[in-house]
Amino acid sequence: MQYPKISIVVHSFNRADYLKEALDSILNQQYPNLELVVVDDNSSDDSWEVIEAYRPRLAYAEKLEGSRTSPIHALNVGFSHTTGEIMGWLNNKNKLMPGSLRALAEVFNTLPHVEWLTGIGLLLNKDGVITDVIPVRKDLYESMLCVPWNIQQESTFWKRSLWERTKASFDEKYPWAFDVALWNTKFFLHASLYHLNTVLGAYRKLPSAQSTARKDEFYSYIELSRQELRRRVPFSVLILSYVYVFLRIFKPILRNIPDRIYAMIPVLNCFCHKAIRFQNTNGNPPHVKIYKRNPFRTIFPW
Repeated sequence: MQYPKISIVVHSFNRADYLKEALDSILNQQYPNLELVVVDDNSSDDSWEVIEAYRPRLAYAEKLEGSRTSPIHALNVGFSHTTGEIMGWLNNKNKLMPGSLRALAEVFNTLPHVEWLTGIGLLLNKDGVITDVIPVRKDLYESMLCVPWNIQQESTFWKRSLWERTKASFDEKYPWAFDVALWNTKFFLHASLYHLNTVLGAYRKLPSAQSTARKDEFYSYIELSRQELRRRVPFSVLILSYVYVFLRIFKPILRNIPDRIYAMIPVLNCFCHKAIRFQNTNGNPPHVKIYKRNPFRTIFPW
């Protein structure tokens, strides 16, 4: 198996009690070609001491000086020190799931035309107990139309080719909900999103999370990024988005159509999600297959 270099940036700010678990979730996978970069955004707790203990296993670590109102600067600093072919990031309260890095390597190796993908979302409580599993059913049209549930950042990874083609940075115009802004104002305009039927990362939902404390502000930036997406897509895509709005009226019926049949129906098949089925069983080579998925299905199986 080829092991492409995977670069992961960890943004750290004042959550030393979760930081070790986040770093261990990456390093304990023992992926042989990992580039782990940690940027501490001038934490006032013991975060930097935790990072120092891991320094021999890190490709780069830095503690920034001064205060900021958003993690964007720290993330841009972190990604500027990466060189990997596959990229992603993790906030210090969240974690990657076991085996996720090797699954990513297998999928990207097998499907070289795939430039970004997202997996099944997991929600954790403050103690790390799984509270919800979310098979994200969200693509270009759902993102344009404010359909609930965002693409989970912890389970989303992309190729450097896409990152560099979209200016290789987070936009300062979006100090919050910058992950949604990255998808909406950059990635969706340049490449198709693929949905992987595998759990990759987990989001720890805390009452103190900025997305909760600044809920209204977050949603305002999400809507701003959606407006930009709608302005920049081709006119034909915009027209199709209105067709999709109409079709959603019939979701209780459309959700019952199997993927294979849905993909053969004219007009409906314009809105298929591009999905990846990954299966890795003991003693057999991993099996990776692309298929078209009914976007209205919100139930298992995949």
